[in-house]
Amino acid sequence: MKNGFNEQLVKNIKENLGSYFMAVLFFTIGIAAGAFTVKALDNGQKQDLVIYLNRFFQILGNEQIKSTTILVQSLKNNFQTIFFIWLLSITIIGVPVTLFITSFRGFIVGFTISFLIQGLGWKGLLFTLVAVLPQNIIFIPCLIIISALSISFSVHSIKRKVRKGFINNVKGNMLSYTLSVGAILLIMLLGSLVEAYLSPILIKSLSAYMIVQ
Repeated sequence: MKNGFNEQLVKNIKENLGSYFMAVLFFTIGIAAGAFTVKALDNGQKQDLVIYLNRFFQILGNEQIKSTTILVQSLKNNFQTIFFIWLLSITIIGVPVTLFITSFRGFIVGFTISFLIQGLGWKGLLFTLVAVLPQNIIFIPCLIIISALSISFSVHSIKRKVRKGFINNVKGNMLSYTLSVGAILLIMLLGSLVEAYLSPILIKSLSAYMIVQ
């Protein structure tokens, strides 16, 4: 079953190489923009963010972590993002909006990691490894795949409208696309579980060490 999934994924990437390239490119641009934004902050703004993080770690060390609340919020955020991409992919504005969402998610990742490392040094790198990286190992590939599928579907939809003689199984493509998005959304559930039940435990265990004196 695993080999079958891998073969299908490789086939899909080969067939939609341009869409995957665009998704990865815009996500990378978002990461770079996030990192440059951190560099553009003045020392006062960076210090304010470090103070905020210190308060967060202090509160976290004394508060009970509500994993269920984190899980629900993570699922809600991911579902809204993916549903929005899926919905707009059937319209003519699907491609630019999908690329914007992809680059914005990249921006958040780039800004977060860059600030943590620049603001907290080795502590920031450690925090990134235990708090940011685990769930994003799952979230980022899933987002790239869904974005590429959305771009491909939008492009084919535009072709169907432009080329009146273009023959394609619209219902079949829509069903296949929707099922693929649904399957990847289920995989993202694993990332939400990591974010809700694993990362908070690791963060809490490090909260006292993370405070910058």
